[in-house]
Amino acid sequence: MQDQTPPDKDALSAYFFQIADAVQKEMPDPPRTLFPMIRQVGDAAAQVLASVALTCESPVPDCASGCSFCCHSRIHVTPLEAVLISAHIQDSFSPDEIRHLKTRVRANLTRTRGQSLARRVAIKDQTPCIFLDHHVCSIYDQRPFICRTWNSLDRRACETAFVSGNHDAEIPCLSAPNYVYTLARDVVQAVCTRMHLETGRVEMVSAMDHCLGLTDAADTFARGVTIFKEEVPATGVPACDT
Repeated sequence: MQDQTPPDKDALSAYFFQIADAVQKEMPDPPRTLFPMIRQVGDAAAQVLASVALTCESPVPDCASGCSFCCHSRIHVTPLEAVLISAHIQDSFSPDEIRHLKTRVRANLTRTRGQSLARRVAIKDQTPCIFLDHHVCSIYDQRPFICRTWNSLDRRACETAFVSGNHDAEIPCLSAPNYVYTLARDVVQAVCTRMHLETGRVEMVSAMDHCLGLTDAADTFARGVTIFKEEVPATGVPACDT
């Protein structure tokens, strides 16, 4: 069996740009294109991966609902992803669910802010993703690109790394999802740059803390207002603890 062979980078980027441009041409109001644009580019990435999987005898990921070892990492998201998730929360969560989420955000920040990587790894069992509910992602359809890139081929390796706290553990995974979704994310970032909107990456929990403190984070972002402080460079793979 072989891993999926990723498509040509330039051709795939051009394809994602075509999709983004087509969405923008359909709507006269540029800010209103942001959410349809990122969703359609994400859907296109998923379709590309499905097509690639048909071209070779590829290993099957060992990931499944209820397995959440990787959902204890400290991940970074793009500003547009953050406001997309924020809008989903406002539209889909009940007032009680939003209050509960805010409590989880505050608790997570209290435990992790200013802590070293070693310390964050040591308490990872106490700081699951703020959207993890009984080992299930409560925003699965709106999850950021970095969450989509991870496709482990060995659940036991994930469990061993989690229990041992070894954040350098080698876990076999499919390379194609990482490759394709990273390109998709970079194209979305480039479109935001072209629209003079905030780009870069911010830590997920801090980003949600910012968004939940605003009346309408999506509208504020679409007007070109800087909401977040960029925490890591705008190129490369988003950071995470494990």
